[in-house]
Amino acid sequence: MHAFMVQQATFQSEMFAAQQSKANQQKQRANPPKFLGKQDEDLELWIFQIEEHFAAYATERESDDSRFVNMVVPFLGPDVMSWYREFKASVGETPRTWSLFKEHIRARFRDSDFEYKLLTKMYELQVTGSQQEYTSKFMLLLSQATAEIPEFVKRWLYQQNLRPDTSSYICQNIPTSLQDTIEHAQRFEDARKPSRTRPSTGPP
Repeated sequence: MHAFMVQQATFQSEMFAAQQSKANQQKQRANPPKFLGKQDEDLELWIFQIEEHFAAYATERESDDSRFVNMVVPFLGPDVMSWYREFKASVGETPRTWSLFKEHIRARFRDSDFEYKLLTKMYELQVTGSQQEYTSKFMLLLSQATAEIPEFVKRWLYQQNLRPDTSSYICQNIPTSLQDTIEHAQRFEDARKPSRTRPSTGPP
């Protein structure tokens, strides 16, 4: 009986170790890249990847302490880590919250004309596929904006490169928000799709 219990305990221990190893391997594969602070890196994309990777830690991310930033630090490259050391010293006893961290890392590593370049990308965005794909690309760009963009400017940027008939339909409905504009555009595009007719079941 004792030998059986020892065997069971050993088996359970080995199974647990195997599960832990598999979980660690999956975690390692899923890890977001490190931010190295290079000029050609997309800081906003890295921030997005970090927030997606640690989506289960929303409480820590929104907290008024340093827990979430402490989780993120291993994903900083050597040069950025040097900056972080200075940042940590400069804030002293002030909690290194995620919002404070983002504010400072953007000030240090993001292009000074980032907002201008972002607006240019939104202005030049074209409908090359479905309406839904265009909307997704536009909203991804919009989510990167840190400066306040007036609602009417958002609507204009979204609408000005739509197909002419789609844009005309939106104007006729006089939307009051970006969300209204998106819904009108999608409704019009859905209506233009050919309806699927059921095959006849009658006699030939």
